[in-house]
Amino acid sequence: MRVTPIAMLAAASAALVLGPPVSASTLTANQACYIEGFNIGLIGAGFTPSGGISLSGDQIALSGSALADGSFQAPVAAPQLGTSKPATKTFTITATDQTTSATATVDVQVATAVFATSTGFKSPRASRTWTFSGLFQKPGKPIYGHFRHNGKTYANYRFGVPQGPCGTLRRKAPGIPAKKIPAGTWRVQVDFERSYKPKATPRLTGSTTVITTFR
Repeated sequence: MRVTPIAMLAAASAALVLGPPVSASTLTANQACYIEGFNIGLIGAGFTPSGGISLSGDQIALSGSALADGSFQAPVAAPQLGTSKPATKTFTITATDQTTSATATVDVQVATAVFATSTGFKSPRASRTWTFSGLFQKPGKPIYGHFRHNGKTYANYRFGVPQGPCGTLRRKAPGIPAKKIPAGTWRVQVDFERSYKPKATPRLTGSTTVITTFR
């Protein structure tokens, strides 16, 4: 009857003398959101020292080596979203240790840096739906639209404060919020400045055309 407990103790003892546990691999990103096409800063730790690392994901395929402490830093281009409209999307990136096959993943959010308005022939003063994405560089600050015609600023319009990690916003606002609206091509610049500054950073630009109709 005592043979069984002795065998169990021996098995348990054998399990206790196994080598120390390997540190879990980790993969993180250096910010909450990225503009498509711009670099994502990836930071890895807990991989095989000086061992090979491969990075994979949607539109991502890269390989390299970890440092002597098992860490690495790698810039990879943020995937394209495949749209010219304001949008955000979450992508998963995986780092694989080529020595042990251990993996670590991180989810990153990517945005287009654009703005758009709802379409349709309307009075330029009529309300439209404005949407924005990719304006996360100055958290808590409102964005403004600067409406210009023939080199003159006719209006500086406050749209509101972009929300979330990717700086998105949806607002109802006039197509052109100006008192006087001459026909022709209008330039629209969106940024974080109260008044028009041609070199404001970051900035988004677009244009719209006002035509004169006859009844």
